[in-house]
Amino acid sequence: MSPVTVMTELTTEDLINAVSQLTSAELSEFMLRFDELRLAQGGSVNQQAAQIAAAHRLPTRDRLRVIELLTKNREEGLIEQEEAELDAYMSEMDRRLDQVADELL
Repeated sequence: MSPVTVMTELTTEDLINAVSQLTSAELSEFMLRFDELRLAQGGSVNQQAAQIAAAHRLPTRDRLRVIELLTKNREEGLIEQEEAELDAYMSEMDRRLDQVADELL
């Protein structure tokens, strides 16, 4: 079956109601993607700096996993393997942040 495009107008309240029905994982993905959209459209943000940061950002799948691990750590704690996984993500994020700083400077 091919996709069908439906055009409609939504109010802000409609959007909030739809977002409020997302699962925790869906909400995390929505927030990440919304932030990316906001940065891409932000007129007050230095576009070159935003492009450099975007080029070094973790893939969405990895950022969602980091959120999942941080949430689990806060709520119930992590097992040793998950702690190691989170540490690896944090190290990778630090490395990427250093690259962004180098390029910006």
